[in-house]
Amino acid sequence: MEMETFKFICTPEIVLGNGSLSSLGEKIKKFHGTRVFVVMDKTLSDVKNEVKKTLDKEKISYFIYDEIVSEPTTDSGNHAGRLAKEEKCDIVCGIGGGSSMDTAKAVSILITNDGKVEDYQGMEKVPKPGVPKIMVPTTAGTGSEVTFTAVFIREKEKTKGGINSKYLYPECAILDPGLTVSLPQGPTAFTGIDAFCHAIESYISKKSNFFTEAISEKAMELIWENLPIVYNKPGDIKARSNMLYGSFLAGIGLVNAGVTAVHSLSYPLGGLFGIAHGTGNALLLPYVLKAEISEIKNKLSKTGTKITGRKCGAESFIHELKKFEKGLKIPEKLSELSIPQNTIEQIAEGAMKIAVPLENNPRTFTKQDIIKIYQKAY
Repeated sequence: MEMETFKFICTPEIVLGNGSLSSLGEKIKKFHGTRVFVVMDKTLSDVKNEVKKTLDKEKISYFIYDEIVSEPTTDSGNHAGRLAKEEKCDIVCGIGGGSSMDTAKAVSILITNDGKVEDYQGMEKVPKPGVPKIMVPTTAGTGSEVTFTAVFIREKEKTKGGINSKYLYPECAILDPGLTVSLPQGPTAFTGIDAFCHAIESYISKKSNFFTEAISEKAMELIWENLPIVYNKPGDIKARSNMLYGSFLAGIGLVNAGVTAVHSLSYPLGGLFGIAHGTGNALLLPYVLKAEISEIKNKLSKTGTKITGRKCGAESFIHELKKFEKGLKIPEKLSELSIPQNTIEQIAEGAMKIAVPLENNPRTFTKQDIIKIYQKAY
């Protein structure tokens, strides 16, 4: 078989296992950190106590920043960056979902680079490396622990954009399934489908290759099998571990092959209406796949057959996906999110500005195509 020519990126050191949070102090020392800036959500009080115990035991100085918001803004990112500089931190740790980890990654480069979050939104605008970054996800979904992106809302413009830089790749990711057990059903479902989006979008992306496709397929298989389990039995550590592994693999697929139109269509929902990223992705996924079914029918049939365990055509797979999401109580219509129907054209204009995922998409979507997708999703 003639091998394809491709490049493959996988940067972080990965620690996976129940109780692996205990290795945090050891990893901070490995990267020569003397004072760590810990970014996490206020709701993670039990995790915060564990972190403090671990760092105190290792005699590591720390500052805990727990003012994180669910959809971080450029202002909140800049505030965290200023604090980290004032506290003279030389290493950063993000603990939580995508918001915490994205903020931590931004803080890392704000410590060493002049400027603000908004100065670096776009592709490769960061001049020099940040301080080391250790990511500890408490959700199995965003993949931020392995990606080169940190996403922030620009409140004045009501838009959402990412800092995309090689300097945002984390140095280490600690995947501790025990930290995801307390995640409520809703966030478990939305973040899980977000990870599934990363997997299937990287699978159908124009940039995919035989290596990334295998990784993305394995991610889809793990998420499809284990997400319903953790949704209904949150204490199942094995399934939680499989979800973290699946989310990580989906992130690797995203890094190497990129995401596609689902993300372009979802971003404006966050910027304009504050809809959580995973919610927007989950809702729009079946509609976007349907709109480009002729271009991806072979891949959908192949992966559908594999993950459902029975012969499955492209149409059947999309039907199964809708049933799968319904079982997780994912909203089926944009109208359920209180989005005004008369804003669809404005949302479509926002989607067209998220150009890179659209360029990766197997079918070229015009603005009118996107409007039709939103209308069908409404």
